[in-house]
Amino acid sequence: MATVMYIPEHQQNRFAMRAVINYCMQEYKTFDKQTKRNLIGGVNCDGANSFREFMATKKIYGKDNGFFFYHYAQSFSPKEKITPEQAHEIALEFAEKAWSCHEVLVTTHCDREHIHSHFVINSVGFESGKKLRQSPSTLKQLRKLSDEICIAHGFSVLQPYQGGKNSMSSRECRARLRGNSWKEKLAKDIDTAMSYSGSKDEFIRNMSILGYHMTWTNERKYLTFHCPNGKSCRDIKLQDEKYLKENIELELRQREFPGGEKQPTGWEDSRELYEQHLRERALAKAETETQRVADNYSDVGSGVSSLAGAVSGIVDNDSEDPDERRKRIEAEENSSALGTVLGYGIGMIANAVNKTPEQELDYEQEEYKTREEILQEIFGESDYDDEDYDDDEDEGFTMSM
Repeated sequence: MATVMYIPEHQQNRFAMRAVINYCMQEYKTFDKQTKRNLIGGVNCDGANSFREFMATKKIYGKDNGFFFYHYAQSFSPKEKITPEQAHEIALEFAEKAWSCHEVLVTTHCDREHIHSHFVINSVGFESGKKLRQSPSTLKQLRKLSDEICIAHGFSVLQPYQGGKNSMSSRECRARLRGNSWKEKLAKDIDTAMSYSGSKDEFIRNMSILGYHMTWTNERKYLTFHCPNGKSCRDIKLQDEKYLKENIELELRQREFPGGEKQPTGWEDSRELYEQHLRERALAKAETETQRVADNYSDVGSGVSSLAGAVSGIVDNDSEDPDERRKRIEAEENSSALGTVLGYGIGMIANAVNKTPEQELDYEQEEYKTREEILQEIFGESDYDDEDYDDDEDEGFTMSM
């Protein structure tokens, strides 16, 4: 899925414009390992030389003042199967159609899990000398254009922006673009906890280990997550129906009582991971028990070996004293008896090793203390980047020149 967002740049001068351009063209962000080239381009200009060309156009028309540039970004979901080169081609096509009369720097960043492209637009038209005008409907028009291009290339898009309290704000979009969205981190942590949970109690316990607590009551329609960074978020704000209270409750009930037909919840992939974790835990416990039995009989075996060596060292001849002969015979009989016991123990070990996965699932579940220790080891990091954002609403704006 792709979305377009406006990135407000409150400082408007040549130095701020150069700083943004330099940021967008950073080599480690734009370098594509597949094509071995930096994804830097331009529309109506040479992208690598965009700052000089922007300033030259401004000086020609005597408009090197006021509003200098605009900054937009087009971001793809990490789940979208798109290469950096494909994203860059789409970005160039989008920029050419969106700002055909202006110089545009286009760079694609592929240093993060989600590929995204930046657009820096010269506010002065290179042919007309007129400044670019924005309106409250500009962003919606740009998103519509982006959707059309992405669909033509076979990629998915977000639902049309409708506004309202449950829509993703541009501030959240920018946070996701930078990779420090606490809501996105919350969603990933819920995914992880669900992969280890077979009931409501286990889910609450696993979320607690990750640093969260929840407001979860029958009287409330929504499930509220209270995060380690002090922020709270209702399930409906996570932009995916699987996080809704009713779907989480239904999924956990189906895991706790696995009989019967499964209803769709959006957690099908997570359910497979949970069942895989159960099998791995059962197998690990079986291996631990097998090793314990083997270690015990290893001690017995060393005793038998020593005893057999002592017996074989006795010379069996007619000159042997009667008392010594009696002791030797008793030792041989004891050795034979111990060998039988040892053979029985080895048989038990072989049976344990050869158990089928279905039999392994019959093993008793580990205590919760062990589960918590395992989860703490896996979920060690719980730090959040709690960056403050401005409260400007960017979905609609008007620039006066």
